Amino acid sequence: MTIDIKPLDGALGAEVLGLDLSTPLAGTSLQELASAYYEHKLLIIRDQDLTMEAYEAFARNWGEPYVESYDNMALPGHPAIMEVGNVGGVLETADYRNGAAFWHTDRAYAQDCNAVTMLLCIHAPAEGGETHFCDLVAAYEALDDATRARIKDIQVEHRYGGGDRDEWEHDVHPMVEGQAETLPIGRHPLVRRHSVTGKTSLYSVAGTWHEVEGFAHEEASDLMRSLKHHATKPEFVISHRYRKGDLVFWDNTQTMHAAEPIGPAVDESTKRLLRRIVLTGLPPHIDGS
Repeated sequence: MTIDIKPLDGALGAEVLGLDLSTPLAGTSLQELASAYYEHKLLIIRDQDLTMEAYEAFARNWGEPYVESYDNMALPGHPAIMEVGNVGGVLETADYRNGAAFWHTDRAYAQDCNAVTMLLCIHAPAEGGETHFCDLVAAYEALDDATRARIKDIQVEHRYGGGDRDEWEHDVHPMVEGQAETLPIGRHPLVRRHSVTGKTSLYSVAGTWHEVEGFAHEEASDLMRSLKHHATKPEFVISHRYRKGDLVFWDNTQTMHAAEPIGPAVDESTKRLLRRIVLTGLPPHIDGS
């Protein structure tokens, strides 16, 4: 099978053509895809028509599926698949349809922050509905020497729903009673060496941080806000507008992402529905030692 990988015209990411994920991939194809994934940080595989069983089977090539504690967004019969967008159930409320409309990193509050997020597009609106991504490797490399020296040994505690928000950003979607108590607390370096590539980057400078070791809260807020605004400059950001059948996945340890705020679905042209799987740990076919 020939895989056509085309870098996007922007800060990061690549488009993948010529793949049919409805059947298992050969090992060589997985290795090629993994190399592209770590190089480009974000992959968009076009034109997929998958059963949820085939989607889950492909996802398992990238880690262990994580079952979220907020099961009110889970696809019935598939506890590891969350539905996001503005179609159906709680997604029709503003709190949930825009619950990812802020800069953040998935699984930053976990002990092991290695995680892949996948989104399979079921409905794409005619306008809007983008996901924005930023390259935290490039953002780190663009920092001045004094800032790099200042932040190189800082540790940060992450919790669900932490961090500051800019005016356009929304709060993370609410949790039902008892859910918050089940979530872990992560402690990670602000400047992190990648588990596979060895590249150095900023890590999760927005969305979940709760405390910055050695900093009072106001000083910590100033530092993290300045790093967030640096990392989300236009030169480090790309925006993806979905097409039906897109399977989009990214490396959370090298990126942050944010959904563009969206209104309610009033007809077919305004529907946004994505099915999300988060995979934890390193892909089993990759040696991260």
